[in-house]
Amino acid sequence: MQRRTLLSLPAALALPGQARAADPVKELRLDYATYSPTSLVLKKFGWLEDDLKRDGIAVKWVYSAGSNRALEYLNAGSLDIGSSAGLAALLAKATGTPIRTPYIISR
Repeated sequence: MQRRTLLSLPAALALPGQARAADPVKELRLDYATYSPTSLVLKKFGWLEDDLKRDGIAVKWVYSAGSNRALEYLNAGSLDIGSSAGLAALLAKATGTPIRTPYIISR
C-alpha cells in the first residue's frame, strides 16, 4: 500500500497544472472530397451541423481535391479534421508531418 501511494504522488502533484480547461470550440473545420463518401453524406444532409449546433459549434466545410491536399490543409492549420487515404497519411507521418489520424477511408 505504501509503495502504491509513493508511486501515485508524482502523478497527483502534476494533475492540478494539467486540469485547466481548453478554450471552447466555436467552429469545426473539416474537409469533404469525392474520395470520401462519408464526408459527402454528412455535408449533404447537415447531420453534423444539426448535432453540433446544440453545443454552439459551427461547421465549416473545406473542399480538398485529394489526400495530399487535405494533409496540406491540416499541416497549415486550415482544417481541424481531414480525410485521407491510408498511404498518404502514412507517408506524411514518415516524413515528420505532425498529424494525428482521426479516420482513414479505404476501399
